[in-house]
Amino acid sequence: MPLKHLTNKSEFDTYTRQPGVNLVHFSASWASACGQLNEIFEVLVSEAKGSFNVAVVEAEEVPEASLQCGVTAAPTVVFFKDGKEVDKIHGFHPTDLKTLIMKHTTEGVPKPAEAETTEELNNRLKRLINTARVTLFMKGDRYQPRCGFSRQIIDLLNGLNVDYWTFDILQDNAVREGLKVYSDWPTYPQLYLDGEFLGGLDVIKEEMKNPEFVDKLPKMST
Repeated sequence: MPLKHLTNKSEFDTYTRQPGVNLVHFSASWASACGQLNEIFEVLVSEAKGSFNVAVVEAEEVPEASLQCGVTAAPTVVFFKDGKEVDKIHGFHPTDLKTLIMKHTTEGVPKPAEAETTEELNNRLKRLINTARVTLFMKGDRYQPRCGFSRQIIDLLNGLNVDYWTFDILQDNAVREGLKVYSDWPTYPQLYLDGEFLGGLDVIKEEMKNPEFVDKLPKMST
């Protein structure tokens, strides 16, 4: 699905003031990372079923919008929610992008009145596990770990420049309890690679000593 392009400040203002979650990608035609990011956005938007919107602005062609959002380099992605700027990502960071999209599109969404069936929950767990090649279920998130074990595994992953996505189990008790059964592992954090459960902190510490294991982990672009 082609992304919307905003060509002047008036279009930018109209787009960013509308209700819902609306992302603006401040792009530059000469930057290859911007083209890659647009391709990622096209996939995410097609899968999102209207939960958020994305528009592209050529940063140098609409300088008033770039100045308003404090954009100094491309790519920069600015998140607007119900007309207010709520988040910003500088650079090419697809995993962080997915994390913030999920955060802002699920905030304030009421939980279903009826409990999920085991099959529905397992299907949801499978989708969450496969959100990224490396997925970490933890207490808190990568920026604010809320227990010592979660902080330790975040430090390990960051130290190796691993590209990963996190899910905060404190925000969803069904996931917190269901994943224990799904993976037959009673504690957190839990780390997954390519949909397969790797283990908890102690297991991952040992695995990190193996160069072959470390080589398998996807790394952040630099």
